[in-house]
Amino acid sequence: MFVNIFYQLIDIVKTNFFTIVLLTIFTNVIQYYINYFNRPSKIPGPLPLPIIGNFHQIGANFTVSLKRLHEKYGDFYEFYTGSTHNIVISRPDLVEKVWGPVSLKNTKFILRTSYSEGLNELGVGTKGMVFNRNIEGWVLNRRFMNTISAPSFLRESINLSNKVIDQVFEYWKIINKEGMQIDVCEWLNTVGADVVSTTATGKSVAATTKLFNSLNIENKKSLQGIWENGVKFCQSIHLYNESMAFMMLIPAKLRRNLPFISSINKKYLDNRDWIYKELDRVVSEKQKEIENTPLSQHLKPNILTLLLTTNTERDLDKISVGKFERPLTKDEVISIIREVFTGGLDTTSSTLSIIMFYLAKHRDVYLKMRQEVLDVYGSLNNPVLTLESYGKLKYIEAVIYESIRMFPTVSNMPRTATEDIELDGFIIKADTTVHTDFLVLNHNPKYFKDPETFNPDRFLTDKESILKYVYIPFGNGVRACPGRAWAMVQMKTFLVKLVCIFDIDSNDKNDAPKFSYHTVNRPADIYINVKTEIVNI
Repeated sequence: MFVNIFYQLIDIVKTNFFTIVLLTIFTNVIQYYINYFNRPSKIPGPLPLPIIGNFHQIGANFTVSLKRLHEKYGDFYEFYTGSTHNIVISRPDLVEKVWGPVSLKNTKFILRTSYSEGLNELGVGTKGMVFNRNIEGWVLNRRFMNTISAPSFLRESINLSNKVIDQVFEYWKIINKEGMQIDVCEWLNTVGADVVSTTATGKSVAATTKLFNSLNIENKKSLQGIWENGVKFCQSIHLYNESMAFMMLIPAKLRRNLPFISSINKKYLDNRDWIYKELDRVVSEKQKEIENTPLSQHLKPNILTLLLTTNTERDLDKISVGKFERPLTKDEVISIIREVFTGGLDTTSSTLSIIMFYLAKHRDVYLKMRQEVLDVYGSLNNPVLTLESYGKLKYIEAVIYESIRMFPTVSNMPRTATEDIELDGFIIKADTTVHTDFLVLNHNPKYFKDPETFNPDRFLTDKESILKYVYIPFGNGVRACPGRAWAMVQMKTFLVKLVCIFDIDSNDKNDAPKFSYHTVNRPADIYINVKTEIVNI
């Protein structure tokens, strides 16, 4: 009898407990939507769910998701990642408010993103430059990064790029004789890795050599590089870039506790640790090399040497940042070098892959580029490339700009206001991330005639008709890309050398390149045929 009564009491407690839990969840959901529908700024956008926000509508490909949301909600809308509020704009008057101010004093959008625990875990929320929310530290790092726009640095970059590209094109000649196609994305990733690693540290990772050797062409082998873990390091940087969107968009509780998500989270954090240890080793080796070099002996210029000698007796290029007079700490050096790789590897190589996709489909454009090289240098036979001559390559520059317009590697860019601000009649709270959708802007027929047509001439004959805040491929104002001049030098070097040596074509029937989203848009499956028998213009 007493046993039966005991079990009945347990059933009552269970029933009441689950009832209370369900009522609590129900009440919280109701309160969530009451707050949502009563919010002061009712911006268009998809209805979010409690806890996850609009993750179920975003998906893995952020670029495709934003395009779909734009089709439904227009040039100004909102979405939520968890409880984090995001705004998306794709109208020039709104873009001007975000990107227009050209001084630190005047801009309200100095921050890259809203506060993110995930970015702090990656080590970029308060360090480096791209996501650094510490303004004083950001200004310091920005000053150092601006040195890569100095003429002396760009001239050295041309020389280094030239050497890497010459070696790659020798490989391509062999591949041509073997009747094989060129995997453009794979090759340009390795070109970027070798150029960036040599420029940043003075050591080549020899990624192009390793790729060539992997083809197993008989009796055709080349020496490996001098950075032992270099190729793995560059692959880890690609993974690190991929992890940024994941860590930024997915709330910490979900990343750490959901079974499948938590394993991805661990993979990204382990990768972060390995990169730091590898850079710590590389920086330590460079420090010893500098210490063992007599003061009278010239040091080879590279970014790492510049950073390690700043405000020391070996200072190569005196840096003045307010009252900053001390040498950089090792941790500061590692953060800056890491950003040279994260910013330099993915974007330039991916953009070059996109350019190659369109050039292989537009022979008339390719021939115009070759004619321009002939006009500027007088010969296609090993022209002498100089920084001054690059300013004359207007058509090649237009090809680069049009390729970025057609398919930007960075198709959306976030900025965050430091205070409440009005946008399109709505008050946007401070620390709300505002994404500028460049892909939508660049394909809007209001701003570009025949936007789906690849036409570099629009940046020559119709350049004045392009509104400034419709097309800003490298950003604008205080948050403009500090590596834009370096990127243009690398791309022009590659393209000039390409048209001098090869004819190219492609069997690809697609109008746009295939790609996947990994914080940036990475093109994939771009294959071309190269021929060394150049057809006369």
